[in-house]
Amino acid sequence: MPVEQAGPAPRATQRTLARELVLAYLIVAVLVGALLSLVSMWTVNRLETHLQQIDMGMALDRVRGEYLAGKDVGRGSRFFHGEPGSETFPAWLRQVEPGFTRIQHDDRDWHIMADDRDGVRYMLLRDYTAFEQRRVRSHWLTVVCVGASLFVAFLLGGAVTRRLVRPLAGLAEQVIKRPALPPQTQIAQAYPGNEIGRLAAAFDATYNQLEMALQRERLFTADVSHELRTPLTVISSSCELLLDDPELTPIQQQKLQRVHTASLDIHQQLAAYLMLARDSSDASGFSRSTIADAVEKERAHWSSRAERLGLRLFAQYDTQRDKTADSSADPAFPAALVRIALSNLIRNALQHASSGTQIVIRARASSFDVTDDGPGVAADIAPHIFAPFITGGAARIDNLGLGLSLVQRICDHQGWRVTLDSQPGRGARFHIDLAPPATL
Repeated sequence: MPVEQAGPAPRATQRTLARELVLAYLIVAVLVGALLSLVSMWTVNRLETHLQQIDMGMALDRVRGEYLAGKDVGRGSRFFHGEPGSETFPAWLRQVEPGFTRIQHDDRDWHIMADDRDGVRYMLLRDYTAFEQRRVRSHWLTVVCVGASLFVAFLLGGAVTRRLVRPLAGLAEQVIKRPALPPQTQIAQAYPGNEIGRLAAAFDATYNQLEMALQRERLFTADVSHELRTPLTVISSSCELLLDDPELTPIQQQKLQRVHTASLDIHQQLAAYLMLARDSSDASGFSRSTIADAVEKERAHWSSRAERLGLRLFAQYDTQRDKTADSSADPAFPAALVRIALSNLIRNALQHASSGTQIVIRARASSFDVTDDGPGVAADIAPHIFAPFITGGAARIDNLGLGLSLVQRICDHQGWRVTLDSQPGRGARFHIDLAPPATL
């Protein structure tokens, strides 16, 4: 059956692996570079401050010793001493605490070392304006160098990332185009024996196994259809000849007619299975009927089995069939496909129903329902009910879990829509809408 596959996203919105890796690399590089720059500048500043504090402390001790020894220290505007906070200190220095301090005054950067000895504060000043300017320039130079390094690293990282991702992108393109290549194609031969090569080899093995399994399924279906066509043709032609025998009693003619009708139905069903196996979209070779006619035939076919199981099977017609004898106003659909889908839904209801359950088939012009008041579908099974080999806990031994999967395949093939409405303990309703979806 044809499966719609989403194509690759447009280039404008596609998020490639290379782009993601480059972006991640850039973010990591920026964060690490910024962290290293901040740590480096903080460490250098702390080291400079510590060294300046030691140097100015030693200088202050030397100048104070010279002053106490009666020598002329010659630093009238750089060396002060006196009672803390007294007028011997300039106004902008009176609030300076003992220790090392940086102050900006009159557009100059001053480093100040103050120390109290025996109630006297000694203070030494140094003009570090030129030093601070050089340090700011040095910091900016560091930032520029780090930024340039990050930019170069980004370019190199992008080039290396694209080089590493290019084989993976090529593999993705080949995987997309793989269905159009000949069977058993080995795309891993174009890749080295690294992780990408092993990934390609694993894809080859898995895809080729699936390809062989699908081919076996198609050949099996084709062989069965081909081998059964001959005996079915013999049965059908023999029934046609026997029906022309005037010596047959009405009961014999009725039974023979049922055999003839059954052989024709099987012939149509084989054609439907072969169409699905070959992935053919041409259903023009099937006889067509209204939903009401298909529902009536399936109701008559399954009624006897329902009675044997103690179940009640009804049909309701919300179509032209109720109004006039002529139902030509209703649309016609491939009879074999409608009856296969309807038959599997009825069989599913019979397999899971308990005694006394009522099964109702409601036919409309372009849709039909199969509803029962049985145990319903378990909540954990409902999302997967149309998958192959899914069976309910109360299913009989003859239930292989393929009927609803076949219904889904037919609906997908024909563009129909099948839905389930069920609550545990309140029955189930399967609805198939055969009308084409409305176009906006």
